[in-house]
Amino acid sequence: MKYSLDLTGYACPLPLLMAKKAMNDLKKGDSLELVLNQQSSLTDFELLAQEQNWQFEIIEQAVENRVIFAIP
Repeated sequence: MKYSLDLTGYACPLPLLMAKKAMNDLKKGDSLELVLNQQSSLTDFELLAQEQNWQFEIIEQAVENRVIFAIP
């Protein structure tokens, strides 16, 4: 199942903590798209995905960034 979480109204470290909590509730095969403001560190999200062995894709955009995590 695909889920989406808009974290544009939050400042670090809240988006990272909220993403980790949401991902821990997902099942194998699920994915979570995060919408982030430009102040969020994409490197932190990349490290989180690597640490948890999640697949991830980062889509950088002018106004907001998107990170898609998937449970393999």
